[in-house]
Amino acid sequence: MMNCNEFSMNMRVRITPNFSIASIVTPWAYYGQRNMLIPTEDFDKGNGYLETLLKEGENMPMPGVIRSRGKCQKCGGEFKCIPKLGYICPECQTMPKRFFIDLWYQGKQVKLFSDKTGQVLDTYQRAQTLLSHIRYEIEHHAFDASKYVKGEAREYWVTILLDRFVTYKLDSIAPSYKKNYKRMADILKQFFGTKNVREIRKLDVINFKNHIEKNFSLKSKTIKNILDFFKTFLRYLKYDLEVIDNVPAFPAIEIQPYQFKWLLADEQIKLLEHVPEEHKPIIAFLMLQGCRPGEAMALKCKDVNLRDSIITIHATFSAAVYREKRKGKGAQPVSIPIHPEMFEFVKERVKNNLPEAFVFVNQSTGRRYAETTLRRIWNDVRMKAGISKSLRLYDATRHSFSSHLVNMGSTNNLQGLQTSRPYQH
Repeated sequence: MMNCNEFSMNMRVRITPNFSIASIVTPWAYYGQRNMLIPTEDFDKGNGYLETLLKEGENMPMPGVIRSRGKCQKCGGEFKCIPKLGYICPECQTMPKRFFIDLWYQGKQVKLFSDKTGQVLDTYQRAQTLLSHIRYEIEHHAFDASKYVKGEAREYWVTILLDRFVTYKLDSIAPSYKKNYKRMADILKQFFGTKNVREIRKLDVINFKNHIEKNFSLKSKTIKNILDFFKTFLRYLKYDLEVIDNVPAFPAIEIQPYQFKWLLADEQIKLLEHVPEEHKPIIAFLMLQGCRPGEAMALKCKDVNLRDSIITIHATFSAAVYREKRKGKGAQPVSIPIHPEMFEFVKERVKNNLPEAFVFVNQSTGRRYAETTLRRIWNDVRMKAGISKSLRLYDATRHSFSSHLVNMGSTNNLQGLQTSRPYQH
C-alpha cells in the first residue's frame, strides 16, 4: 500500500486523450511527489503498477519546449535533440550557443530568448532552469509572459545593437569615415527604433529603402552605402553575435557612373601659376607623382631614398590622424621614383631635417599641412582661375595623372591607380 501522506482524495477530473464519461464518476487521488492525479481504484495494485503510470505520466505533454537557434557552424546541418541532455550536431559533435523556449499560453505562441533579467539562454542548462520555473509559474497561475518578453526584447532592439555594432567597428575604420558611419547608424535608428532585430524581413528592408529615398536628398551611391551598412550590421548579428538566423535579401541599387574630371598637362601648369609660392611644392608633387593628398601630407623624410631616387608611400592622414597604412582594404606600401622636377626640393628637405620630419610643411605655421588647409588653397586657386567648383583637387592631381598615363599607353597599376577604362579620354 502507498503511504497515505502521499495521496489525498480528490474528486477533480483531469481531461486526457483517453477521457470518457465514466471518468466523471471515478474518484481520483493526488500523488503529491509527482503532481499527478490517479484513479483511487488503482491504489491497491502495488507500487509497480503505480510507477508504470508515473512513467507514462512523464511522457504527457508539458507546457513549453526548448529549441536551439541556428545551424551547425561547420556543416550547416540541423542540431538534434537528445532528451534531458541538450542539442548536438550528429556529424560534427558541435553544440548550439543560443536557445529559446517555445510555448503556447492562453492561445498564443510565446518565444522566450532570455530570462526576466535579460540573461540570454546561452546554455541548455540555463534554458532548462528557466523552463522549469515557467512551468511552476503556469501551474500556480503566476506566469506573465510580458515580464519575459519586455526584458528580452530590449536586448534585441535595433537601437541597442546598432550602438554595440558601431562601437565594435569604429576602431577598424578610417577616422575620416567615422562621421559617416555614425550618421548612417542614426538614420537606421530613426526608422527602426525599438524593433526587434529578429523580426526584420525583406519587406522591412524595402520599406527602409523607400523611406530614405523619399525623406533624404541623397545620390544613388550614398543610398547604396547606407544599405550596405545595414547589410553589414545584419551579418554582424548573424555571424558574430548569432542572434538572427538569416539576412534578408536586399534590393539592387542602380548607381550612376561617376563622371571623371581631369586636366591636360598644360592646364595643370596654368593652374599652378595661381598657387602661392610657398604652397607650390606640395601641389606640384600631387600633380607630378599622382599620390593622394593624405599620402603627400603623411610623407616623412625617412620614407625617401635619395641614393636610388625612390619614395616609399606607406602612410596617410585620415581626419587629422596619421595612419601607418595606405587607404584601401589590403592596400600595400608602394615605392615610386621621384620626379626629376621634385628631386632638388625633396633632397634639401631630407638633408636638413630629422627622419621623422614631414617632407611638406606649411611655411605659414611651420607645421605639417592639414586637409582643411589644402582644401582652402585649392578653392582659392579655382576662384582665381575661374574653374568650376565641381573640379576637386583630387581631379586636378591624381585623376589627371592617371589619365595621362593611360593616354600615353601605360597599363601599369602605378601608386595603386587602376589605370583602366574610366581614365581613357
